Amino acid sequence: MRPRFFPLALALSVLLALPAAAFSDVPANTWYASSAAQCQQAGLLKGTSSDTFSPDKTVTLAEVMTVAARLSYQQSGGNGELPTAPESWGTGSINTPAGAVLLSFSSEDLDHKLSYYFDSTTPRRLHLLLEVNSQEYKALSPAGGAAEVSLTLNGAIVLTGFLAPASDGTLRIEFTAAVGLNYTAFHRELSSFLPAPARGLWYRNALWYAREHGLMDAQPMETPFEAPASREELGEWILSALPADCFPAITTLDSLPDTEDPGVLTLYRAGIFTGVDAQGTFAGNRTLTRAELAAVLARVLDPQQRVSLNSRD
Repeated sequence: MRPRFFPLALALSVLLALPAAAFSDVPANTWYASSAAQCQQAGLLKGTSSDTFSPDKTVTLAEVMTVAARLSYQQSGGNGELPTAPESWGTGSINTPAGAVLLSFSSEDLDHKLSYYFDSTTPRRLHLLLEVNSQEYKALSPAGGAAEVSLTLNGAIVLTGFLAPASDGTLRIEFTAAVGLNYTAFHRELSSFLPAPARGLWYRNALWYAREHGLMDAQPMETPFEAPASREELGEWILSALPADCFPAITTLDSLPDTEDPGVLTLYRAGIFTGVDAQGTFAGNRTLTRAELAAVLARVLDPQQRVSLNSRD
């Protein structure tokens, strides 16, 4: 079957007809200049200011994730900016059966200090606790026993149950799920709710897109997005963003000096990774600069730029 490069290659061919934005810190004759221009024109990388690219700046995991989300979005036919994360993402509430909101909270709201656990009864039930102030505690302490309520995460009702003051005497309200519920929706929405970044954080849309489209299925829930990204992490995100037929082998390379990872070999065989020395050493734990990232992404965008290596080389 013919390799499926259509959306990315088409975007590149159209965008290369546009004049490149001039970055004051990217000399025209430097080795990464054309790669930076291609990535900027294709919407994968942006400048760090109106006229700077910061080629020597270490790339963070948030930047790698954002690039992967943009690759995935373009591959599926999107162009321009990523879709905006819903306002409801990272929000939660306790509601009455009629839908009235009793208490609202969010993943960025430290005042309510959300915690939860499953009890040891059979069948096991979820207990979710929220710290409240004295006024909220009084308003949410129903007379005559626990009140029937529902739990909403990210705008979706995930569980029904009962609300009552916590039994430990603290200013906490406890939601206890009803017996015999299916927790699939709760776990799905919780895994998205907990890491939701604050509104206005620059990579919020990318993180939402990555979670919604399965790019983060193999990532830990508490990923350190502000930390420097490694070459290995870049490879993982590229592979998660695009289908396998975007990486046809153009080389007979069968081994590397320092890794046997099949995903890394896929990117070497496709001519996207070339190693950090004459031996083709991968150096998966090494960080990378924005210039290096641009060079890799240019090979992803344009198969003509991919580098053919073999074991002898």
